[in-house]
Amino acid sequence: MAFIPEDKLLEIKDAASIEEVVGQYVKLTQKGRNLSGLCPFHSETKPSFTVAPEKGIFHCFGCGVGGNVFSFLMHYHRLSFPEAVQELARRYGIPVSLKDLGPEGAQQAKKRTKAYEANTAAAAFYAATLASSEGRPGREYLKKRGLTPEIIRAFQLGYAVDEWDALRRHFQHRGISLELGQEVGLLVPKDRGGFYDRFRGRIIFPIFDRQSRVIAFGGRIIGEGEPKYLNSPESFLYSKGRTLYGLPQAAEALRASGVALVVEGYLDLIALQVHGIGNVLATLGTALTREQVRLLKAVADKVVLVYDGDAAGAKAMKRAFPLFAQENLAVRALPLPAGLDPDSYAQAHGAEMFRSAWESAQPWFSYLLEDLITTHGLDIEGRVRILEELRPFVQVISDPVEQDLWLRNTSDRLGVDAAALRKSLISLAPISAARLDPTRNIVVDQEKKLLRWVLAHPDAVSPEELEEWTEEFRNPDLKGILELIITSYREHGSMDHSLLVQQATGETQRQHICALTLEEDESEGPAGDFRAGDWRRDLKVKHLKKARARLKARLKNASDDEEVPLQVQWREIDQQLKDLSAL
Repeated sequence: MAFIPEDKLLEIKDAASIEEVVGQYVKLTQKGRNLSGLCPFHSETKPSFTVAPEKGIFHCFGCGVGGNVFSFLMHYHRLSFPEAVQELARRYGIPVSLKDLGPEGAQQAKKRTKAYEANTAAAAFYAATLASSEGRPGREYLKKRGLTPEIIRAFQLGYAVDEWDALRRHFQHRGISLELGQEVGLLVPKDRGGFYDRFRGRIIFPIFDRQSRVIAFGGRIIGEGEPKYLNSPESFLYSKGRTLYGLPQAAEALRASGVALVVEGYLDLIALQVHGIGNVLATLGTALTREQVRLLKAVADKVVLVYDGDAAGAKAMKRAFPLFAQENLAVRALPLPAGLDPDSYAQAHGAEMFRSAWESAQPWFSYLLEDLITTHGLDIEGRVRILEELRPFVQVISDPVEQDLWLRNTSDRLGVDAAALRKSLISLAPISAARLDPTRNIVVDQEKKLLRWVLAHPDAVSPEELEEWTEEFRNPDLKGILELIITSYREHGSMDHSLLVQQATGETQRQHICALTLEEDESEGPAGDFRAGDWRRDLKVKHLKKARARLKARLKNASDDEEVPLQVQWREIDQQLKDLSAL
């Protein structure tokens, strides 16, 4: 890990409250002093993910992931520690020099910064080309598609001329690394050395992350040729399965409505934007992924899928339904007439249906059932096929009430006895894994109970007493945490849970600290204080017994003059042991 000055980490940590940062990705609800939500790192239907604002840490009692605000960004965006530090510093306007990040961290951060700069330069180049005389074919195409200058500026659309090295020459002129241009997917290496442009003769759609940084590009050809759409390859900045097109532009409308419309293409999204529908996002050339559904869950309460009115669009919607059910995110389907996409529908019929998309759309299970009825019919063979195809969708519904309601609806619609239907669809359901016990990885022994109490009562024990306790710990992992706590007291005069997590020597120790801190336990009340008293008493008993053993050895060889005072000490130790046993 790169060395970053502790005062800089504290400054960033104090500015970047963990509930605010995590809340950008996870919908959190208040639960006592802490916040709770569905874990973004594994699939679950009941919240086991906890954020403790007062302590500046998070922990999932399901998958075990835990840490502080830096750890969260590292896990969520797959960043290194220096990259997470730099990202939070950037968001909160805190200056961080490359020197602060250490040699390795500085190198990573510099490369990432240069990559963003290369993408930004490319987006500006394509936008300038669109506005120039060379961009006339692109402007005519966009005008024909009904795009306004305001929309073109809002999405920073551009044009790549039909030449092999226009961007390459621009990069060389600007002193931008061609190798870096290759790493972010803008340039392609030639077999005999050198590079050529990936995007040629295409309308360019810059793809932004939630912080409005350009991370990739999409290109739509305007002449003859294949593929019609070409996207940037995956890079260290861009993962298409973890990104949605149009996030920055839709942010305000999503906050206002709580509903996200999801379409399949850039121009479908932009066409709806032209008609004043702002709460639209688009997938990026792949089937919807669980990571994208989790991203949707962070920005909207409800989702409406508006895919093309063809077999492929219907199939893509059906494939996505289980992901929403697993993530417990409300979803509906808004099917379009055959042969139409959102763009062509809006042009032909207007956008009124999209303004009230949630009310216009069908509940996902109802859409699925009706589609299967249309496909297979309602004869005996058809109903059997329908039930076979429904089974996995029924089984993925985690809410028993919702499941029961849809089973009743299906029973009425298919004319099948409700009990027989339930037996057919539920009895063969795979046995779901039992909910993970929050204490599964926390063996409840005396040392862990004591350490949990110390973490919950940071001012109750002096560093000197903790040092004495450390000698008695037998579990090396727990002993290491106690030593970290002592160091925190020595260096800062108090215990900072978030900094404690940062100073952990590895992921296992980090998870132990978070789990022990956030795990609900009787140590929050008088019982916990009594436990600490028990530990103190037991520790004193151990010390007295050791002293008595040493006295016993000395008495064996003691002279007459030595024996009497040693016997006095023996009786004093015995009395102290009796007093302690009476407590």
